[in-house]
Amino acid sequence: MAVKTLDTLIRLHKQRVDIMRREMVAFEEERRQLLAFAERLKREHAEEMQLMLAEVKVASFFGSYSAGVKQKLLNIDGEVKRLDAAIEEKAEAIREEFSEQKKYEITRETTLKRIEQKEKNLLQQRFDEIGSQQYHKAKENPL
Repeated sequence: MAVKTLDTLIRLHKQRVDIMRREMVAFEEERRQLLAFAERLKREHAEEMQLMLAEVKVASFFGSYSAGVKQKLLNIDGEVKRLDAAIEEKAEAIREEFSEQKKYEITRETTLKRIEQKEKNLLQQRFDEIGSQQYHKAKENPL
């Protein structure tokens, strides 16, 4: 495979890895925001519970409020689990893509070393030929 082709494939895989990393960061940020929202809901629920204990008049509304908060927390938990699965899936895809990128980089390095060795061998052959010609000339025309 030509080095230029390998360079293109490496660049393509790097771009894919970068895109996937950005997507994973977005998933992680969304997960973080959901967890922060859940904590805020729990805190507000605890505050409302304290208010309900202090104000008996509010107690009749607290049951539906509490059920609503619990449902929201369940929804958030489900969404966090979905995001966890998406993050893990994306991490696996990144590992696979990065592995492919590394294969091409290793192939590129091997190809470059092979080309370099071939050039060294050709150069050595030229030097050997020049040396051989000079030796034969010196032998044919001694001073």
